Amino acid sequence: MTDKISFIGLGKLGLPLSTLFAKNGVPVLGIDTNKKLINTLQDNMFTPFFEKGLGRSLDLAYNKMEYTTSYDRVMDETDVSVILVNTQIGDSYSSEVVENVIKDLCAELVKSRKRYHLFILSSTVMPGEIRNKLIPMIEKLTDRELNRGFGFCYVPDIVKLGSVIEDFENPDVVIIGGSDSRSISTTHDLYKTIPVNNPPICRMTLEEAEIAKVTLNAYLVNKISFANFVSNLCESVDNVNVDNVTNAIGYHKPIGHQFLKGGLGFGGTCFPRDTRAFIDFSSKLGHHASHLIATDGINNEQHQRLFEKVMSYDKKSISILGLSFKPNTSVIKESPSMKLAEHLVKVGKEVNLYDPLCLEHVESVFSKFPYDRMRDEPQINYYNSMKACFRQGEVVVVALPLEEFKSIDDSWKSHDDQLILDCWRVLNSSDFEKIKYECLGERSQYV
Repeated sequence: MTDKISFIGLGKLGLPLSTLFAKNGVPVLGIDTNKKLINTLQDNMFTPFFEKGLGRSLDLAYNKMEYTTSYDRVMDETDVSVILVNTQIGDSYSSEVVENVIKDLCAELVKSRKRYHLFILSSTVMPGEIRNKLIPMIEKLTDRELNRGFGFCYVPDIVKLGSVIEDFENPDVVIIGGSDSRSISTTHDLYKTIPVNNPPICRMTLEEAEIAKVTLNAYLVNKISFANFVSNLCESVDNVNVDNVTNAIGYHKPIGHQFLKGGLGFGGTCFPRDTRAFIDFSSKLGHHASHLIATDGINNEQHQRLFEKVMSYDKKSISILGLSFKPNTSVIKESPSMKLAEHLVKVGKEVNLYDPLCLEHVESVFSKFPYDRMRDEPQINYYNSMKACFRQGEVVVVALPLEEFKSIDDSWKSHDDQLILDCWRVLNSSDFEKIKYECLGERSQYV
């Protein structure tokens, strides 16, 4: 196993993974271009962003980690560079950041007298991109030959924001695609230090690993959209709750319960981006990914259906509880509840917002919102108190399945005909007599 690694990209996935290497005995030189982030990590004053377990992992890794914005120590001090950076620009997939990192590493490799360096990429890329773009780039910039002067492995991250550390430590599988047996063996020895559950480690070609990652995500979004379709169907049938249906079929082993809960659809940084990129990739190979196109369409329809449902109540003041794209994260990228908030603001509703983790990011989004497109100045209210936000709304949308929302009860009523729309069936309908209650995945009583 290597003595020390450089780790490029200390974001929401990279920082947790780098700390796991360090706390398990592998010294890490962490590199990121974000100077504010590096200063925060160097000062060790506080955790730079929320991720469950990250603070403890940073503490345990403290003596084994160094942080810098510069690449100048990489080749002198390490033989392996792990890259986990963003592959998205705007709403679209792009390998631009990965390419820039590799260019910077190559510039240092040219100066180095070391005969060999291993590149390990964990950022999501499209099939064939490593072999056809990244490896030729390294060969051209360094005048080195693959598997002689450098090696390349692809270890796709298979984790979820909100449980990143748990997922890295307890993976269902570790996928390692490599340029040769030497690269794969070194990577295998490095990555086997992290899991505590002894998972299968699948060794394969670079292309097989690339396809494995994007097809995994494609399968999961298909499953999510199927659950949402079932949820919509259940709303058209009397005496049916979608959770009873999906829970029953989830016991069938080929199906399983994960990702089978009907709700608002998927969002975040990975699923929407990877779905669209995979559709485009398939099209270029002459394959029409009709199932994925339908999946993306169902997801967009789910967001529109939510907006139309809220509008059908014909109320002025709408409170939204939960604004991130999923629980236990501050990420609001492509969040269904954020899309709802934006639509409501555009049509002139009073919108009241609460989230325990991401309110600062939400305020930043709406501070740049195109108000000039509207007749009237929109009214957006931000609350640090869930109860205060709840009481402000004539309609209250419970948009995330958070444990704290289970404390809502009838005594919170503050408006005549106040209504709760529970998007994930967090609450119990039998607990409400004074407040009207309905949920997605069940026939409406009020519209």
